[in-house]
Amino acid sequence: MQYISIQIAPEFLAQFDRHDFLARARAVGRTPEIDEFVEKGEHYLQFHFFTEAPKILWQDLQKALYNHPEYRHVICPISIAVYDDENASDLLTLHHFDRNEKIDQLK
Repeated sequence: MQYISIQIAPEFLAQFDRHDFLARARAVGRTPEIDEFVEKGEHYLQFHFFTEAPKILWQDLQKALYNHPEYRHVICPISIAVYDDENASDLLTLHHFDRNEKIDQLK
C-alpha cells in the first residue's frame, strides 16, 4: 500500500483550519483518512492519502495545497508531507516546514 501523509506540526494545530484543508483536498477528488492522537503530551494530526499512483497524487496535492497561490502561505510553514510504501525501507520527505531538512523526490 502506498500513501502520502500530511502532518500538521503540533505547535500549529490551534490555528489550523481543518475544514478548509479538507475542502481543498476534496476539490481535487481526494478524501484522506484522518489520524489524530496524543503522544507524550503532544497532539498530532495526520491526513493519509492512499493511492496506486503516488506521483499523480503528489502533483494534485501540490496544485491544491503547496503551490496554490492563496493557500501555500498557510500550509507550507506548518506541515510535513511524506510518502510511504510498505515495501520501502525509508519514508520519503516530500515537504517539510523546516527548509533545512532534506527533501526527496518521487521516482
